[in-house]
Amino acid sequence: MSARIAFDDGLLAEDCLTAVPGVRLRRLTPADAAALAAGLNDLEVSKNLVAVPHPYGPEDAAVFLKGPAASPHMLCAGLWVDDSFAGCVAIDATAGFPELGYWLVRAHWGRGIVSAATRAIVDLAFGATRIEKIVSGHFVDNAASAAVLRKLGFKPAGVVETRSRARAEPVRLVAMNLDRETWEADRPTIETSRLVMRPPLMTDAEEIAALANDGGLPLTTAATPRVRRPEEARAFVLEALRRGFPREASFCMRLKEGGALVGGVGWREAGADEVELGYWLGADHRGVGLATEAARAALEAAFETTGAATVKACCRLINSASRGVLERCGFQWAGAGHMRAQTSGGPAPVDRFRLEREVFFSLKAWGAAAIRTGQAPGPSARRPVALG
Repeated sequence: MSARIAFDDGLLAEDCLTAVPGVRLRRLTPADAAALAAGLNDLEVSKNLVAVPHPYGPEDAAVFLKGPAASPHMLCAGLWVDDSFAGCVAIDATAGFPELGYWLVRAHWGRGIVSAATRAIVDLAFGATRIEKIVSGHFVDNAASAAVLRKLGFKPAGVVETRSRARAEPVRLVAMNLDRETWEADRPTIETSRLVMRPPLMTDAEEIAALANDGGLPLTTAATPRVRRPEEARAFVLEALRRGFPREASFCMRLKEGGALVGGVGWREAGADEVELGYWLGADHRGVGLATEAARAALEAAFETTGAATVKACCRLINSASRGVLERCGFQWAGAGHMRAQTSGGPAPVDRFRLEREVFFSLKAWGAAAIRTGQAPGPSARRPVALG
């Protein structure tokens, strides 16, 4: 049995995006009691849950929100679809191993929303804490929930007898487990000849702070982390964990040989069918082509996973090295502008660049990147992408 986990209150201080546009996780408040009660007062929903009674009213919701949902041992989030309350996902660590639970109002069934929401909260829990295992389960007659858990990588651990309060009868439950090793193996990963790139974990924060605390760093690109102290690095990692891959992504760049952290790369939504590329390198790792190698691989991953038609980027006017990276990747100059300087907080002049999908795929002759998204149903495998 693991020690009881206390979740940091800041994990849901801001909304957590998911892979489905318009679907996000948000901290529950007492004002959500009526919507919570309306969703759970549906026997087709509550009959698949262990502890929820039927009928379920506003008083039940208020007790839950003031008690279990507010406990530091439960990471509990409301699920919103286009700003309308649609359900709940939670990881409850009050009784030992953290346990994943979830439900969705019937109007949104069959759209992949629960898969996206549970993926987001599992990634947040594993990424921001040292949890080694998450447990869950589904009733034997709930095939949809079984599919959600299998897609996340959960493995069956036996069948147990329990009781459904809503059904008011005993039920058989398939217990399932997801360990950290399995979760780690299924994370989005990009590999090049010299680099392995994965989303940051909270355990990377100290290394990020040490590497990014460089006076020259803000001269790279628009996506440079604002990191000077360990607490800023932790905030940077937490922001990355809340992003909804593949729509937005942040990767730590590590050398295959030795595993040293050398920088970061990623993208964010920048409009309809557009994303913006960003990258940064520690001072000791510049000038040997790592930024170009990482940027090319990240571009391929962004085009492949987001379906974007265009990738944008910008760099400071005085940063000829970053401009060279973008030009070697095929970017074309698209005008001048300003961005907020991290050092002064004021506007700084930048060059803006664009790269169209067709141009990128016509130029890709620099080798192969191996990309594993970690989002496909069933066991994922690293997929080599031909770049020539």
